Amino acid sequence: MALHYLSAARLLRQADESKARALYADVIEALEQHCTDVGVDWPGNELNIIVPLTDDGEQFVAIAGRTSLPWHDDRSEIGGWKAEHIDQTHGTAKIIYDTTTGEGEPPGDMSLEPLAEEVGAYVSIWRDAR
Repeated sequence: MALHYLSAARLLRQADESKARALYADVIEALEQHCTDVGVDWPGNELNIIVPLTDDGEQFVAIAGRTSLPWHDDRSEIGGWKAEHIDQTHGTAKIIYDTTTGEGEPPGDMSLEPLAEEVGAYVSIWRDAR
């Protein structure tokens, strides 16, 4: 029975990833104009758009809304975009772009091009410096 559960869980995760990619295709497309290897990931129960910085996955840029991206078409709860450089090797995080607003406040800037340009420039500079 456990094997069936794991298979079902894997299928649900793949379906969730497909749904996430469809819902946030415009975000991913904007980022792909400036970066390569854009994907999605779920740390805990949150959905993040991910741009890997290293091959081992220890450093990456995670992009989300106020706290996480919602699982429905209405993005009003996102409240802006936040991009962070996550370094799991050293346990640090550095905010590189943030237009989020607090809970109960009107949404922050949801424009995709400034987000994509800022993240793309950061990724390029970071990779060149390595």
